[in-house]
Amino acid sequence: MTRFRYIKHGVKRKHGIIEGILPLLEQISEIEGVEKVIPALISYSHSRGIRHPELRFQRDTPSGFKLLAHSKRSIQEIFVVVERSKKEEVKYKLKDLCLFS
Repeated sequence: MTRFRYIKHGVKRKHGIIEGILPLLEQISEIEGVEKVIPALISYSHSRGIRHPELRFQRDTPSGFKLLAHSKRSIQEIFVVVERSKKEEVKYKLKDLCLFS
């Protein structure tokens, strides 16, 4: 039972989440094949602040994907853990929610 103590609606909430990103993370957690969404390190951005929170796809990882969440002057790493067999399907669906470089 303690294993899932910090996970709510598929998003791990043990640590902070930057402002405005939580609804986007919950949308990602509802995609079929996504096992977990894990917000990680929050950094300060020296660049101009953005008006609306956004997610940017950064790279594939062995267990899924790494995204960057941008909000005002903060940047947060987001890890998406997916089922191995559904990785390409999830990546295709993430294109609707994320900016790809």
